[in-house]
Amino acid sequence: MTTTLNPGQLTFISAKNQSPQPPPALLPREKFNDFLHGLEPVSLLLVHAPAGYGKTTTVADRLQALDATTAWYRLEVGDNDPARFAGYLANALEVAAPGSCTATLKKLQSQGYDNLEGFLTDLLAELPLDEEPLYLVLDDYHLIDNDDIHNALRFLLRHQPASLTLVLVTRTVPPIGVAQLRMQGRMTEITSRDLAFGADEAQHYFESRLPFEISRESIERAVRRVEGWVSALQLLSASALTSIEFNDFVDQLEFGNQHIFDYFDELVGQGLTEQQRKFLLRTSILDRFNARMVMRVMDDSDGQALLSGLLSMGLFITPVDNSALWFRYHPLFSVYLQHLLSCTTEENRQQLHQRASDAWLELDHAEEAARHAIAAGDPERITRVLTIHGRKFFTEGQFILLQRCLDALPQDVIAQDPTLTLLRAWVAQGQYKFDEVENWLSAAESRLEASMTEDTQRAVHGEFSAIRAQVAMNYGDGERALVLAREAIDQEARYLPTSRVAAASVIGEALFVQGELEEALARMQETEHLARAHQAHQNVIWALCQQSEISVAMGLLQKAYNIQERGFQYAEENHLNHLPILEFLFRIRSQIMWEWHHLENAERCALQGIEILEAQGERWYVQSYTSLAKVAHARGRQSLCADYIAKIQKMLASGDYHLDWVANAHATMLAYWDAVRDRESIQRWLTIAPPVDATRATNHFNQCNGRNRARAYMSLGLHSKAQPLLSELQTVAEQVGLKTDLNRNHIALALLYWNTEDRENALKHMVAALQLASTTGAVGSFLRMGKVLIVILKALINDEAIEGMELQRAERLIQLAQQQRDFSRAIRISLDEAIIQDIIDRPDVPELIRTSPLTRREWQILSLIHAGLSNDQIAEHLKVASTTVKTHIRSLYQKQNISHRSEAIELAKDLLSKIQGE
Repeated sequence: MTTTLNPGQLTFISAKNQSPQPPPALLPREKFNDFLHGLEPVSLLLVHAPAGYGKTTTVADRLQALDATTAWYRLEVGDNDPARFAGYLANALEVAAPGSCTATLKKLQSQGYDNLEGFLTDLLAELPLDEEPLYLVLDDYHLIDNDDIHNALRFLLRHQPASLTLVLVTRTVPPIGVAQLRMQGRMTEITSRDLAFGADEAQHYFESRLPFEISRESIERAVRRVEGWVSALQLLSASALTSIEFNDFVDQLEFGNQHIFDYFDELVGQGLTEQQRKFLLRTSILDRFNARMVMRVMDDSDGQALLSGLLSMGLFITPVDNSALWFRYHPLFSVYLQHLLSCTTEENRQQLHQRASDAWLELDHAEEAARHAIAAGDPERITRVLTIHGRKFFTEGQFILLQRCLDALPQDVIAQDPTLTLLRAWVAQGQYKFDEVENWLSAAESRLEASMTEDTQRAVHGEFSAIRAQVAMNYGDGERALVLAREAIDQEARYLPTSRVAAASVIGEALFVQGELEEALARMQETEHLARAHQAHQNVIWALCQQSEISVAMGLLQKAYNIQERGFQYAEENHLNHLPILEFLFRIRSQIMWEWHHLENAERCALQGIEILEAQGERWYVQSYTSLAKVAHARGRQSLCADYIAKIQKMLASGDYHLDWVANAHATMLAYWDAVRDRESIQRWLTIAPPVDATRATNHFNQCNGRNRARAYMSLGLHSKAQPLLSELQTVAEQVGLKTDLNRNHIALALLYWNTEDRENALKHMVAALQLASTTGAVGSFLRMGKVLIVILKALINDEAIEGMELQRAERLIQLAQQQRDFSRAIRISLDEAIIQDIIDRPDVPELIRTSPLTRREWQILSLIHAGLSNDQIAEHLKVASTTVKTHIRSLYQKQNISHRSEAIELAKDLLSKIQGE
């Protein structure tokens, strides 16, 4: 600290020593309160992150919210002058705490100081002791590059009083002895990871800024794409005028955004050396890097110095983990750099990817090696990676990566190698391209037949039979699947060690589909043990998922939940959280959570499934979107439910899916259309719906498919078609022990008989459904009935037809149903006499209802008027003449002294609310 601070009168710009004004619609971030006020006192609070993370705003807002005494100094390049720095530093303290350093500031102006150390000595000596906590904020400290000032802060940190906390807001880690402070526990850090918006914060932010509703799924996708970068989320909120534009903006981020590119141009456009520019461009192809990777890709021996130099610039380079040895670019910055790379002819991109592939292979990071070999378009390197690691990719379920590798290889290279052929065929099977599977297998058999011994041919045939068994299973041919799987399981697996595991899995799956639930469960348990022995992670989790689904079918939902817990534990123990198969686990967990009416957990599981599948493509989101639509429906969020239904329809129209997926999606679509009374959509669905054979509905998806058709008939008033179908489904479900489907069929039958005014059968089936629910824990399937559920359950209670657990469950279901907001405006069923009496007996019911009671038919008509039906529609619904309807309406109006339809609607709204709970 040798620079002399010459005396002189200083003029201070007041704004430099004032806390900045908060922006409009500021999101309070209480989570940072502990960093500032709630922890043990520290010497330094270091807030460092790239531009646009809200560092200054957050610190200013929280200090103000906590009513902290704050001395603020907003730095700029000119503050590298030590005299100016000293003057503004003293003035900041004086403004915040008048009289705290008056003498020091006066001496600075009148006499000056030999150096900054002398100035700080006087300043620290003058600061009062035992005062309230004081925060000295140096904002934009990354603009300081004067070593004298850095050394002055080192001195300050060594000698500052306990009441003073230095707060540095900066894009870079300053050279002021941070490592030592960190090791001594005298420093607290707030980084970009802390400052980035999480999904909850982003949701609050968007709700305050956007005039339209955004789904949680869209918000989480946006946060993932920008990694919570506040400036990008601000740009998104300012650019999107509709929810469609919002989602389009987020999707486009993967390919770049000109406004963001302009921002990065201003940030890095100047001050880079040619070597630093090459560093950024060449390493932009890497998902992560350390000094060694930099040297390999840069073809430069001084990788550590290059990396350290770029890190000191405060660019969008973040540590991958706590080791601080591996780094990566922010995804938007990476897109920007790759855009620049594509615009230059100076770099050989193929060569860069080849170097990266070789480097990753040396480090035994096979996935990265494969990706770069693919990007390089290098069949030789791809084959090398697959030869060593292809089986591992398969057992871990990395089907998309395998597909990209195999797509880049010539067909004859694959056909002459049994392992590559098996991998290619399994990938095609996983993509539902079943015809391609047989093409690949047949081509290999023709090619290999002449060159293989008879023994080897048997081994190949056995492993090929395993995948043919899976394809047969997917086509619904369980008998052929069993024959092929048993052929495969009897043969040695030479090329894919998991072929026998896959065959065992198919046997279990085939038995499950045929309704042999106990044996299927035992087979899937054997499959799990076999897969664990081979460390076939994909197969272990698949077997656990199947066991869980079988348990659900048996009505043992708690057991299914516990099996899922084992799956999550296995994934955690083996670090498998990136595997696509985990989406299956989250999907069935979401379905159970919905059935138990744990809607928040159901939504969370569906969102986690989407996050896992993000790299696989949107076509795989069908099941997750179905869960989200069910949750939105249960919450009464009609527009959000409609958005998900539209997405599901689009996906189903453009892809082939297993009947399990299709039936589940169709059930959700039909429930929505029924709730909004969209009969046209239901009628159209019937023309394209999958065929139904109720006598063969020995599994949950055929049961669901048949129930879908029955419910469509019921929505259209075709009860005579629905009744025999549901009865046949019920018979088969009873025979094979599909308890959860039995439960749902009883619910459907209760609704059917109630709508056809067969009270006795309706109540009988509802009692049976409640009894089964004591085991299944079903809630969601009941609530899907809508407000009519309340009427039926109250009829049971009034008849004293249930007691004990069934009575408790009915009362809880009534409470939940009353809380639900129905999409339709009324109960569109025949009101039961007991329920009508229940309404009349209430003390808050208008006197006219008691003195001039309505007939049962008049109650029905009043309910349909409230539902918005015209006289002709009411006549059609009740299957009576329009003149009869008019007669009943005239009588209704006379009894209640009503002259207009609007008055009837208001009366109905009041009366129906007595049972609907609205």
